[in-house]
Amino acid sequence: MEKKIILASTSPRRHEILKQFGVNYDYLKPELDEEKAKKELGTDAPLKTACGLALAKAASVAHRVKKGLILGSDTIVILKGRVIGKPASKKEAYNILRSLSLNRHCVVTAVAFIDAATGKTLVTYDESFVTFKKIGEEWIRDYVENYNVMDKAGAYAVQENSDPFIKKIEGSYYNVVGLPIEKVKRIIKNWDKL
Repeated sequence: MEKKIILASTSPRRHEILKQFGVNYDYLKPELDEEKAKKELGTDAPLKTACGLALAKAASVAHRVKKGLILGSDTIVILKGRVIGKPASKKEAYNILRSLSLNRHCVVTAVAFIDAATGKTLVTYDESFVTFKKIGEEWIRDYVENYNVMDKAGAYAVQENSDPFIKKIEGSYYNVVGLPIEKVKRIIKNWDKL
């Protein structure tokens, strides 16, 4: 029997993906100061940071439930070896999008599972590569003004009218959206054998 999934996230995109793929789940908001958690990890390595934050999100929920499989997740964008997080301002969002124009970048989504009853833990990640077309200054300004770019790593959401500037996606589309559902479903299905 599959375990009850508890998503440690309030991300609308992660909720939509789980619903779309028929995953039965509840959710709890993680109790986590991400900046403080990043400092506590003591690393700048992109993969270690994403995996560490995904685990910290799941752990912040684990003590609040007695049973179920808690799922934490963290998405980062890497361009030329540099992590591009959520923009701090519209100006930064504009500069991020300008730097992504005509470039190929990597989107990494880390997923962490904690079995609330046993403490069994698994942390993994998925990578996808996104290549942008050339995007003009006016288009970027319009996108920054009219779409909610502030809560998204890389200042864009692949599913929010951004497809016109995406030339190619290599790997899982859903990973770019924020949850590598193919990998998540495999882990849930095989949890007792892992």
